Amino acid sequence: MSSPATIADEDGRPASPRLELDTTELRKLDRNVVWHAFSQMSNYDGLIIDSAKGCWLTDIDGNRYFDGASSLWCNIHGHRHPHIDQAIRDQLDRVAHVTNLGMSHPITISLAKRLVDLAPSSLEHVFFSSDGASSVEVAMKLAFQYWRQCSMPEPKRTTFLALGSAYHGDTLGTVSVGGVSRFHSLFEPLLFPVLRGPCPDSYRLPAGIELEQAADFYLIEYRRLLEKHADEIIAVIVEPIVQGAAGMVMHPQGFLCGLASLCRDFGCLLIADEIAVGMGRTGKMFACEHESVEPDFLCIGKGLTGGYLPMSATLTSHRIWQAFLGSHEESRSFLHGHTYGGNPLSAAAALATLDIFEMERTLDKLPTKAALLRNGLDSLRSHAEVGDVRQCGLIAAIELVSDKALKTPLPWQNQRASQVCNQVLKKGVWLRPIGNVIPIIPPLSATETELEMLVESIEFGLS
Repeated sequence: MSSPATIADEDGRPASPRLELDTTELRKLDRNVVWHAFSQMSNYDGLIIDSAKGCWLTDIDGNRYFDGASSLWCNIHGHRHPHIDQAIRDQLDRVAHVTNLGMSHPITISLAKRLVDLAPSSLEHVFFSSDGASSVEVAMKLAFQYWRQCSMPEPKRTTFLALGSAYHGDTLGTVSVGGVSRFHSLFEPLLFPVLRGPCPDSYRLPAGIELEQAADFYLIEYRRLLEKHADEIIAVIVEPIVQGAAGMVMHPQGFLCGLASLCRDFGCLLIADEIAVGMGRTGKMFACEHESVEPDFLCIGKGLTGGYLPMSATLTSHRIWQAFLGSHEESRSFLHGHTYGGNPLSAAAALATLDIFEMERTLDKLPTKAALLRNGLDSLRSHAEVGDVRQCGLIAAIELVSDKALKTPLPWQNQRASQVCNQVLKKGVWLRPIGNVIPIIPPLSATETELEMLVESIEFGLS
């Protein structure tokens, strides 16, 4: 019979004392009752994590794993950080939830101000949601409504311009602007049409184009689309600098600021989806800062609460805000909301997360860590299957290919990256692949020793 799942954690406290199920029953229920995201449940066999501390996860059998994916790219300061833990405890002594429909809470208001102070100066207003996809959906709906009630309405603007291989979430609206066919093609009959430009990929460049020419090449393509369709376009939507679910595709330098310039030239709004790349992940608090871009909408989530609680935010400008002001009879309000939008517990975690950036000088320390990770990963380029190693801040990825010279993708069905990640797991490191790309996204709090161990484990997995 399996042992009870109430093992002691590393601090000597009983782990999950409320659980009375043994490990065998937990695994059975996890495979047959819990429906896991992006998973084939007929052969599902995932980890069951009982506790965590710092950058390490502990499963129900007591095995420890370095969290090399930051618990899906959101845990930035480590698990059980005392400052975030205490902030949530303190907030529990006040109130756990207050609706933001007709009321608010001081800590939520304080968070909104803090975000506005940190964001590009033109972003002065904050709409809170519960997850990244909802944040992007809010931006899309705000942009659509803006053109119908701004001072000079343009109701013919009914189309979004999106990037090739984009991923913005799993709601029907965000799937419509997404471009990862494997995720989205099934739902095509339910989706609205969008304009789509090329994926500005720095690895798989168009024939005859060198990296130094890539930004200009892609921008010419987007200019052509805007020249033809500008009067129809509500907004251009972009994952700044790095396209996450596309396989950590890195944009050529200058593409983002060039795209923002095109939006200004053609009078289109710009939505920056920073759910994955914001909150310090690229080395700056917001990825837009790398090219001094001020979007009309900035969407943030994932790391906003340090990976503790669901929360996202859509920041926008006073220009957008003003279009929604008016009398009750004019019906100019934004009729959209989320039950837990602006939740005080989440807001407390988010404020504590922002505190830690300052207290621990997180961004100041990132260049050294990023350089160490880059040097380690560069040593893996000689491996026969490693087609590319790419990195921005503490976002990195290894792409496996069948032919390095031709950059021929491995078929996603062969699951080679999954095989590598399974080998890496034997070394006590958890990574989650995307097709045949291995994203490497450790917490920003990872030590240099942990990063060295991470690279060594990947080297083992590739061997």
